Amino acid sequence: MPKSFLLLVFSLASYLLTPVISHAESITVPATQVKQPKICLALSGGGARGFAHVGVLKVLEELRIPIDCIAGTSMGAVVGGLYAAGFSASEIEARLDALKLNDIALDRVERRYLPQSVREEDEQYPLGATLGLSANGVRLPAGVVQASQFLEILQNWTAHLQPDIEFDSLPIPFRTLATDMETGKMVVFTKGPLHKAIRASMAAPGVFAPIEIDGKLLSDGGLVRNLPVDIAKQMGADVVIAVNIGTPLMPRDQLLTLFNVSQQMVNILTEQNVEAQKALLTPNDLLIEPGLGNISFMDFARSKEAVLIGEKATHALDARLAAYSLPAEVYAIRHEIRLNPQLPPIKIQFVDVVTNGAVPESDIRRQLNIRTGHEYKADDINRKLAILNNAREFDSINHELVERDGEYGIRVNAYGRNWGPHFLRFGLALSSGFEGAGGFKLQVGHRRPWLTDGGLEWRNDLEFGNSIKYHTELRQPLFEREGMYLAPFAELGQNTRNLYSGNTRIAEYNFRSDKLGLDLGFRLGEQSILGEAKLGLNFNRYRVRPKIGGYLLRDEDGGVKVESLPSADLQQFGLKSAVVIDQLSDVSFPRYGYKVDASAFVGTSDTHKNFQEVAVNTTWANSINNHSINLKLNAAGLFQKGTDVRGIGYTLGGFQQLSAYQPDQFTGDFMVYGSLTYLLRAVKFDLAGQSLFLGTSLEAGNVWNRGEDMSLKSLRKSASLFAGFNSFIGPIYLGFAVGQSGAKNVFFQLGRQ
Repeated sequence: MPKSFLLLVFSLASYLLTPVISHAESITVPATQVKQPKICLALSGGGARGFAHVGVLKVLEELRIPIDCIAGTSMGAVVGGLYAAGFSASEIEARLDALKLNDIALDRVERRYLPQSVREEDEQYPLGATLGLSANGVRLPAGVVQASQFLEILQNWTAHLQPDIEFDSLPIPFRTLATDMETGKMVVFTKGPLHKAIRASMAAPGVFAPIEIDGKLLSDGGLVRNLPVDIAKQMGADVVIAVNIGTPLMPRDQLLTLFNVSQQMVNILTEQNVEAQKALLTPNDLLIEPGLGNISFMDFARSKEAVLIGEKATHALDARLAAYSLPAEVYAIRHEIRLNPQLPPIKIQFVDVVTNGAVPESDIRRQLNIRTGHEYKADDINRKLAILNNAREFDSINHELVERDGEYGIRVNAYGRNWGPHFLRFGLALSSGFEGAGGFKLQVGHRRPWLTDGGLEWRNDLEFGNSIKYHTELRQPLFEREGMYLAPFAELGQNTRNLYSGNTRIAEYNFRSDKLGLDLGFRLGEQSILGEAKLGLNFNRYRVRPKIGGYLLRDEDGGVKVESLPSADLQQFGLKSAVVIDQLSDVSFPRYGYKVDASAFVGTSDTHKNFQEVAVNTTWANSINNHSINLKLNAAGLFQKGTDVRGIGYTLGGFQQLSAYQPDQFTGDFMVYGSLTYLLRAVKFDLAGQSLFLGTSLEAGNVWNRGEDMSLKSLRKSASLFAGFNSFIGPIYLGFAVGQSGAKNVFFQLGRQ
């Protein structure tokens, strides 16, 4: 009988006796029968640099090197855990490449999938993180990122495994580890759920929030064991293949920021435990250290480059690895057996909800609507959970499959935003024009959700600077919390409006507005991801007084005297309706999508005149590669005879509102505006998820006091060149614009007007 056939039969029998997702008793093969040494991988952490692990695995498969066990930390836990769960190296690479990992790793969600109220707050308050306010002072979330999306993806990919699986029963025995944030000690995971163990190991301090498992608050395993050589040896490894992809220490000239210094401190601690682990390697072991250069911890956009570097570094050891290579037919059978193990279809027999936040358990149950008696599908449940996560009422909300009394069920873990109950957000706007006219605005938003179990929310918005405004509102859901709501509100405002003659500013008015109202809101689309509509009663009172300027008149004797500018008062009462459908990718530099914002106001005023007010604002965007086109068309009209109150109508002037002219230079009761803007994405900052744009726009529009004066011939034109990007404090624009009759403007703008 051929020797190769005997070797094939013996290797296959030995492998089949190893438990693979089974509760069978382990069968020990006598050491004298084992022809191959036990080979174990030790995969280090290093964030995006960990894609090199995929390259290492691809070469090990190519060389037919059997992997008998894996120990991984952080990104090493991600790649190693998926490989141990039955995925091939190529499949791991394909799945990770299909994701927008920069966005997923940092929990960034496409804007069109956010509820309308969240979109509006992000637009109004782009400055910094949300602050929590309580009797104990001001607090921030526990971590910058909760990594909820990545946890859900890992759960979907490992849903074929038993939730309580012993990691020795995986297709390849596996270990990962994390750091207990209370004791500083290492916690080694030997059983499932696999996705939670991986998530705990990758919770990099200051980047990803810690995760609680079995009563322990756990963070990144790299703090205590970034290269787990000793764990691999404890698993019985005869040969350890250690792959170190840790971030090297920065030179002095890069230690100029607080963030870099803090990161360097973590790297120093990590490198110390890495060196201690490397010292455990024997001459029989192999150390692979891919030359990843300046690929950073969060540089996920360079994943393909990291994979190739990992392949190259492994091929450098081909000669040593060849000693452990299996015959092709033996390796093929082993490889096929370990791929794609399946958990038999199971039905959900119970649903438990564990919550520590303000959102009631009954409300969570109703929105998830997980039915017992149906087959368990992790991706279906996670899709519903993603909708709740996007509403930002939880720090995180996830689920797990659990076994109880011989039955499988779902446990939903809802971690509320307990760093409140009051939440603050901030916005900032600055603008400066060619003539020195500028503006300043600081915004503070306050939200107090869940005043009652019925979902009552108190909302306050304050604005300081050239304008002062205070808006307070209560929102009470009527039936289902994500459905219709009732919103009584009050608003006080005061600002300065300029009066121009041609391109010259000749006067300033003080404009005061007080508003009361009651709105009935309708959310459009699931969780209002399409938009919102409102119908309500409004009472408005306006008071206009001149601040600077007046009329110069000649008297009968030829002298000049100054007459004060006119004042005005007006009250309005009526029915107002509005609808917003917002599917833009970005409000400042949209690359695709559309937005329609329309309103109508019908009522009567204290001048005993009926009035109608209609406004429609539209935006459309599309892109090819780095080139984008934006189209805008806005129109509005105030149909009210016999009353001329400056400031109540509409204005044009300023950036993207006839950019060659000063802010609010043109005022009137009727307005038409259109623009065509070209954007070139000149630089893309993958880590920040933002880009630097160069743009040019052609604009046309005007305002009129009388409808009969409106005509295409009277439209004012403007052309501009500008650069802009979304910073962490809001959008920033710098540009130059020219218009008719010598009008020109050099503008700088932070935030929105």
